[in-house]
Amino acid sequence: MTDKKEFHRNYRNVIGLFATGVTVLLTEKDGEIRGMTANAVTSLSLDPTLLIACPSKASRFAQMLEIGAHFSVNILGDHQEQDSNFFAGTQEGGLAKDDACGLDSWSAPHATPRLRDCIGAMACRVHQMHDGGDHWIVVGEVLDLYQHEEEPWPLLFFEGGYHHPSRMAGKHLEPVADPFK
Repeated sequence: MTDKKEFHRNYRNVIGLFATGVTVLLTEKDGEIRGMTANAVTSLSLDPTLLIACPSKASRFAQMLEIGAHFSVNILGDHQEQDSNFFAGTQEGGLAKDDACGLDSWSAPHATPRLRDCIGAMACRVHQMHDGGDHWIVVGEVLDLYQHEEEPWPLLFFEGGYHHPSRMAGKHLEPVADPFK
């Protein structure tokens, strides 16, 4: 059997073969805005409309979460590597709504910012929080949706690096079955 450190490194290599989108989670509490880059985000339920986000317990973002708190999930486009890198780093201070990354507000009273140039976003309320080892499993109730008007090209994460989908001419292949049913 390999040692624990080697096993963790091997786990990261294998799980890194699962290509994911890249998101930035944002929350605001008492005027302080915190964000983090996350690829551990997935749809959970259509009725009620729920998603799962899994922030590190050690993150400043997670320390601001509690049941009922609002947060946003911002889906990054292929032009937003810089935003992903910014939110993946340590932020000693909070953010302001006029910071370089460009924050917007929701029109509804969700009091959580979203990234201005993201290809899509969801305003959420923390519905449940579960222990997930060194991460929280946060179940968010989706309250509002945003979709950029231009054709979306997502930023992808695979094998520890960013990837950009090819911009193929023609239609996307349709799945045989609806994965949301």
